[in-house]
Amino acid sequence: MSTNHDCGCHAEKCENITGNALDLDLNRCDSEVRADIKVGKSKECCVRVWGQIKDCDGNPVKDALIKLLKSYYFHGKIEFEGVAHTTTDCMGFYQFDVCIKDEHEKSNYRILVGKPNSGPERVLHGKFVCDPCND
Repeated sequence: MSTNHDCGCHAEKCENITGNALDLDLNRCDSEVRADIKVGKSKECCVRVWGQIKDCDGNPVKDALIKLLKSYYFHGKIEFEGVAHTTTDCMGFYQFDVCIKDEHEKSNYRILVGKPNSGPERVLHGKFVCDPCND
């Protein structure tokens, strides 16, 4: 069944799933474990936003920080608030699922890309003010 939305598109009725979790207790004796998970249905529509981050030479950028911001008006000025963040995979791909609760809701978003981490990790060791094991 198709519905005509304000945007002029014909979209199937949105039917998404609500997630669930399953804890696994694995050991060396297991050769195979079947992990079936039951999920519920949600009436929210979710739009999958995805893409690939590339450098100026066209090479994929791995481990880049990607932030999804939603815009809103505050005292006549456009402001942004963080909605979600992720990092790119080894091929520079990222993905967000933006859920829209109201059929007539239309929101503007911005995607920010930050510098990926590179180089060795530096470990800092602080001086202990107290000894939690002996207090």
